[in-house]
Amino acid sequence: MLQILFAVALLCLAVDADHVDEDPHWGYEGTTGPAFWPSLFPEFCSGSSQSPIDLNDDDDTLETSTNDWVLDRYDIIPDEMIIKNNGHTAQIEWTTADITEVPNVSGGNLGDTYAFAQFHFHWGSKNNRGSEHTINGELFPAELHLVHFNTKYGTIGDAVQKKDGLAVLGVMMEIAKEDNENLNPIIDGLSTIVDADSLETLATPFPLSDLLPADLSSFYRYSGSLTTPTCNEVVTWTVFEDSITISEAQIEKFRNLLDDEGHHIEDNFRPVQPLNGRLLEKIQLE
Repeated sequence: MLQILFAVALLCLAVDADHVDEDPHWGYEGTTGPAFWPSLFPEFCSGSSQSPIDLNDDDDTLETSTNDWVLDRYDIIPDEMIIKNNGHTAQIEWTTADITEVPNVSGGNLGDTYAFAQFHFHWGSKNNRGSEHTINGELFPAELHLVHFNTKYGTIGDAVQKKDGLAVLGVMMEIAKEDNENLNPIIDGLSTIVDADSLETLATPFPLSDLLPADLSSFYRYSGSLTTPTCNEVVTWTVFEDSITISEAQIEKFRNLLDDEGHHIEDNFRPVQPLNGRLLEKIQLE
């Protein structure tokens, strides 16, 4: 089971599982950092529809819609969840990839139904940075990504090769004085995966709905890429305007994680990329 989950995790990050050993090493600083990804992974990371971007109201088109979100099984507590330190982030997933059992998302002008694959985080070494997307130029201390794949392609391995293959829900995280109790199962799990390539069962499973902001009615939408190599341009991005909170003590637990060289995982975010004429929508559900 763990071997299967590891393979799924690699696919979720758009790494070709058949060529893992052949892919160049990448990270977030130095000669393997984001500035070098276009040359290290030229097939996609050098593309013109890359993510993240600045979600700027001067660039977006305001749309209203009555296509409410349908969050199927988002309120289900699974029997088991896996938490993993993949050397770049903390990643959590269910122990099944069966699209009839995992949470699904549709509506919200997505057009198709997307099955949940995994969620992970990006954070900064300081609270003045950490998010990948920015909103009107503003960086947040952390950003949560809930990754889904288009059910019409059956598997994430097939979906990651299609332009409409993935849908990612992005949630900004802001510092609060009090702990966010909904994050506690994850925070507790972080202490079990401090070392890179650690994989453990989460002690307290929880529903994905616990991770969503209170207001889902206003969000940004654009077509882009995965924000990690190999940067496949296959993602329909949704970034909610409303945020969730995380305390200083909680975000420090993320900063305690170690990469494959034994260094603390910090500032694991890609800088914003050019919009390059893409349609950026700000959608308001009515």
